[in-house]
Amino acid sequence: KVSLKAMRKSEHSINTITFCPKCGSSHVVKNGSSRGKKRFRCNDCGAYFGISSGKITEGTSSSHRVWDTFIEGMLSDDSLPILADKCNISLSTSHSWRMKLFSQVANSVEGRILQGVIQEDEFYLPASFKGNWKSVLNLGIAKDYSEVVPDYRKYGFRDYPHERGSQDGKRGLSKDKVCVATAIDDNRSVIGKPIGRGNVSSKGLSYAFSGKMDPLAIFVTDKSKGGIKFAQDSGLAHFSLDAKTESRKGKYNLQLVNALHSVIAEKTHSRACFATKNAESYITWEAWKLVNRTKSLDEKKIILKSLVVPGRTTATNQQIRRKKLPSILHQVADH
Repeated sequence: KVSLKAMRKSEHSINTITFCPKCGSSHVVKNGSSRGKKRFRCNDCGAYFGISSGKITEGTSSSHRVWDTFIEGMLSDDSLPILADKCNISLSTSHSWRMKLFSQVANSVEGRILQGVIQEDEFYLPASFKGNWKSVLNLGIAKDYSEVVPDYRKYGFRDYPHERGSQDGKRGLSKDKVCVATAIDDNRSVIGKPIGRGNVSSKGLSYAFSGKMDPLAIFVTDKSKGGIKFAQDSGLAHFSLDAKTESRKGKYNLQLVNALHSVIAEKTHSRACFATKNAESYITWEAWKLVNRTKSLDEKKIILKSLVVPGRTTATNQQIRRKKLPSILHQVADH
């Protein structure tokens, strides 16, 4: 067992600035202080930065104790109202912090390459535009909505809003359904993205996975034509399985990716469902938790609090509010 004193010492060591958040250089020197907080300067790129620069806490005035509570709540799957109550912050701030955390995690794993045996499968979600049309009003800002066209109508999904948490009433595939492709390898590294509307296509899979798979990897899918064509075009060794009889048997199966789909389905089939434009962020977060599943709660908190990605900045509230639906979903895919 690790003593509390040793853990705090480890956290202090991890949180110590040793490299520049802009270029990643370790050639940094102290450069005074600002408002009681230490400042640093990078000798390589000349950037000036503070002790929280590049971290999730950048740009906020809340204490480390509040952020500890928030991150612990996120790791425990607390809802936004519960997070807001625990941290004594507004509901909109709670949502912004969640998306800042997702952005930070996404930056840290962006560009990763899947290796070994890669399981790939798709699942279909009803398009969700929660918080999109009247998002400004939800933040308490008065605005005239008479001329605003909601995105579910603008992008041709439907002519009426869905009640939050409700499901699409149409059976089978339709233009309301969004195809989300996910791939997971032996190390539990995951890539998941919305790739179109309607049935899976090789074009959509290329959009999600092109250049992100080891050429020596073994690609395992069901017998969908899109998966088979993508594997052929990518030059990957490929096993196509019958989803009903072979997906859970043998060395090559689809059990891991289907288990991940079950985790995501728990959120999408409830009132806690996420907006389609944020689908990739939520999948990346669930994947990060899966990769770090063997670590303790304190270890995961330390990692998230100290996470800095050189050259990447944390998302601002303005960027979060202005995030749009991925362009690949703007038009109905050809079947």
